[in-house]
Amino acid sequence: MEIESQKSFYDEYWDENKLLNSLQLRRCVKILEYFTVVKRKRRQPLIIDLGSGDGRLSAFLGQFGTTDAIELSQFAVDKSNRLYPNVNYQQGDVLTFNFKNNKYDVIVSQEVIEHIENKEKYIDVCNNILKPDGYLILTTPNKTTLDHMTDGKTWSNQPIELPLSKAELTNLLKKNNFKIIKYESIVYNFGDKSYYKIINNRWFVGACNKIGLKKFRETLLSKFGFGLHHCIFAQKI
Repeated sequence: MEIESQKSFYDEYWDENKLLNSLQLRRCVKILEYFTVVKRKRRQPLIIDLGSGDGRLSAFLGQFGTTDAIELSQFAVDKSNRLYPNVNYQQGDVLTFNFKNNKYDVIVSQEVIEHIENKEKYIDVCNNILKPDGYLILTTPNKTTLDHMTDGKTWSNQPIELPLSKAELTNLLKKNNFKIIKYESIVYNFGDKSYYKIINNRWFVGACNKIGLKKFRETLLSKFGFGLHHCIFAQKI
């Protein structure tokens, strides 16, 4: 899809003030959990949020270190700069933006890579702009789970929707010089086709909860990639 059409879409998309839902909250919690590790190692980290949307997450990160943010929508950038002056929001396409190499201690990429066609170039940009041993915190929908949901791929309706499986995502990062420190998938009990129908059967889930295996079951689902979202904490090597 042409970049100008995408800009127009996101100008309209971010025009409405939206309350965060529970799924978004859980992603943010996981991002902040990973960020606490960064903060212990880098007391004054230089942070960039790629695809900052309405700017709320960037604004919170900006309380802990100097923070830049890139967003395709000029409307969202102007609004974010008015509301959150502690962050430097700029309009741009991440794939063509004139970044300085080896600049940032940490990149946050929340629900962005699935909306980019050239994913290898996106990860290459992440690698280039991180300092040596810099960190990447990334979340994105799980293609495998979406493929096992009735109408799962139509949730977002954004111009480009190209989610990745666990294998596709982890291989992409390893191929582009990232060491995965932690992989998790979060938000369970989505998916009602094929083997997901068994994994998420309400009687099975209820039985696990009743006999004290809820945490064990969810740990396995997270490790093997059966959640709704991938969460990655990685380091440039």
